[in-house]
Amino acid sequence: MPRTSQGTYLRMAGFALLSVASAAQAQSSAAGPHSALSSPWYLGASLARAHDSNVYRLPEVLGPVSDSYTTASLLAGLDQPIGRQRLFADVALRRQDFQDLSELDNNGYGLSAGVDWETIGQFSGNLKFGAEKALASYGTPFVSDPTVQRQRNILKERTFEFSAQHGTAANTLQPFAAYTYRDTDYSAPAFQFRNNTRHGLRAGVRWRPSDRLMLGVALAEARGKYPSSFLPGGGVGQDEYKSHGIDLLGDWTVSGASSINGRIGYEKRSYDAGSRPDFNGVNGLLRWRWQPTGKLMFTTSLVRDADDTDRLIPATGTDLTAAGSRVTNSLILEGTWSATAKVDVTASYRYSDRKLVNPVLSATGAPQTRTGSDTTRLASIGVNWAATNHVSLGCNAGRQTRSADSDLSYPYKANTVSCQVQALLR
Repeated sequence: MPRTSQGTYLRMAGFALLSVASAAQAQSSAAGPHSALSSPWYLGASLARAHDSNVYRLPEVLGPVSDSYTTASLLAGLDQPIGRQRLFADVALRRQDFQDLSELDNNGYGLSAGVDWETIGQFSGNLKFGAEKALASYGTPFVSDPTVQRQRNILKERTFEFSAQHGTAANTLQPFAAYTYRDTDYSAPAFQFRNNTRHGLRAGVRWRPSDRLMLGVALAEARGKYPSSFLPGGGVGQDEYKSHGIDLLGDWTVSGASSINGRIGYEKRSYDAGSRPDFNGVNGLLRWRWQPTGKLMFTTSLVRDADDTDRLIPATGTDLTAAGSRVTNSLILEGTWSATAKVDVTASYRYSDRKLVNPVLSATGAPQTRTGSDTTRLASIGVNWAATNHVSLGCNAGRQTRSADSDLSYPYKANTVSCQVQALLR
């Protein structure tokens, strides 16, 4: 996109941000100081400026490139109860412009919409659709060629979820079932071996012996495919997989300040064409939340995630600790301090160890089955100020490092800093 267009987008975003902030202020003034504003919808805009010291997540010998970029977003959402049901939606339209690396400029979006439903006969559940388009994170294993690694790569992902259960939290036994769908697509040819489509089904029962304890068990079944896998014997083609598993669930309120919840499962997965090794193993998530005071909140998570499974933690645009790995073991520490009624300080640290299995072909076209591992560390600290009921400002600084024990991955270092202003009209 020409550089002259960047100024146009920034002026549009700035105008939208100013308009929303002004409208919000006018709404507050018209409503009076003692009114309680409540609306099922919101409109907004945000403008962020960031700097990344190593955009492509490359090691020193391959020449890291730093750059600054601006992200302008238009925001809208809905949260509307209708009888026993609740409709919800969140939409973000984004424009991202880089100062020097104009080839990475992109338009993106994020969408999450659905309904929480309930019937008279104590049946309830959730239906949710999601879609995301964004510049894919760099730093993937198996791609160390700097020419390939610097390709513009747009990630598109679509998700669908449906769940149903019978009973309420007061019932001792609560049967449930859930269906999930995820389709992931990369635009750059060198990354398309990671394109993946997955359907998953889980059904089980929860048991609540008291209002402070929940235990459960579920059977899990999944089917999926990689449409552009590197196949044994040479060539690129489709490889389908299937998996079976069992999950143990738990949620325990230890005290008013502490709670523990999690899920531990065993999965057996096999691939029809053998582009990836079959998998038999354990995955799961154990999370402890502790709130020692009204101003402090700490969360500690232990995660063992196997590629192709349900996502146990949300994917983000700043890390690839799970992508392409056979198994990823992670420790995640998060803290929030409410310094004042309007100022929150957050900090996080993530340590992830990946076991890698190379799914690509050698230079001769023969399949490779070498293994390796790498370790990624991410640390960040941020502050957010709710300047008014409608306008907030925040800044965040982070550091990401990786070490590797084989040429399946590579080490790098990256520092990031960003600031954002957001205005919402409710």
